[in-house]
Amino acid sequence: MVLPVCDVCLKSGILCQGCENKLKSGEISQLDLDIAKVLFKLGEGKLGFKKTIEIGDIVIIITEKDQVGKLIGKSGKIVRELSRTVGKKIRVVGEDSDLRAVARDILAPARVSGINVVYGTDGEEKFKVRVMREDSRKLPGRLDILNDIIKMLTEQETVVVVDRN
Repeated sequence: MVLPVCDVCLKSGILCQGCENKLKSGEISQLDLDIAKVLFKLGEGKLGFKKTIEIGDIVIIITEKDQVGKLIGKSGKIVRELSRTVGKKIRVVGEDSDLRAVARDILAPARVSGINVVYGTDGEEKFKVRVMREDSRKLPGRLDILNDIIKMLTEQETVVVVDRN
């Protein structure tokens, strides 16, 4: 699995010229670097990710679809360690996942009860992502921020709502 920084830099703790240029140009962020260091240490070089996105107090780690479980770790061990390191909530999402998978990953541990297609008066298609009422306290952030995250990752108009019943 590939990390945004080379193994030599992660082992030595000093950035090579190539990785230093990536950091200066903005191709990678300091957050990418911090998370890569932790993953390299915990996963013994076998864990990786594509990129990170930081929105408010939530960090989204985007990785390959088949790597999501490995990146979360047994009982969430790896995600907890990452969260402790960066001081923010961590969400792991598979790259190019569909709306249902992204919503489930971002809203966890709250359960998604359904996704409905809603058509506006102008014929515009939106998706209503419903969360079970009893899980509303389990949501990892404010509804508007979570909605923005899902929209950014799926490029689809969404509205996250809590079911009434």
